[in-house]
Amino acid sequence: MDRIQRQVDALIVRLKHLDALTGIRFVREYANSRMETPVRGLLAVVGIVGTSREKGYIGGYLTSSVRGEVYAAHVEIRVYAPQSENGSGLSEAVSELMEGLKKADEEKLITAVSASSIAFDSDTNTVFRKVDVHIKFCLCEEG
Repeated sequence: MDRIQRQVDALIVRLKHLDALTGIRFVREYANSRMETPVRGLLAVVGIVGTSREKGYIGGYLTSSVRGEVYAAHVEIRVYAPQSENGSGLSEAVSELMEGLKKADEEKLITAVSASSIAFDSDTNTVFRKVDVHIKFCLCEEG
């Protein structure tokens, strides 16, 4: 899980440095601190919701010269906007985030990205959209 977390952290750090995303604050899901209530401004909560690790070969089973452990992760980024703003700017921010993921993915680890429709979170009194990101990478060895 540490290797997956490091890859996700590196991706988020590069996202934070993109000019189009400077108005979004990124925090890790289940961090030591509680989520702020009420939410002020756009807030992106990043969490790894699923992982897998398996022995595999680059290019499937046809290429047997390079093998290693294949890691996959389903990352969920929930972008919250204050309810008082009625989600103003939320769709634009999610669009910029999805575009930013392409730029931040220097290692070409992302295999799929999708965004949900706008929803309301009654616990935090906010509107949000989920961005699902699937990544896959291999720690390879010659063999």
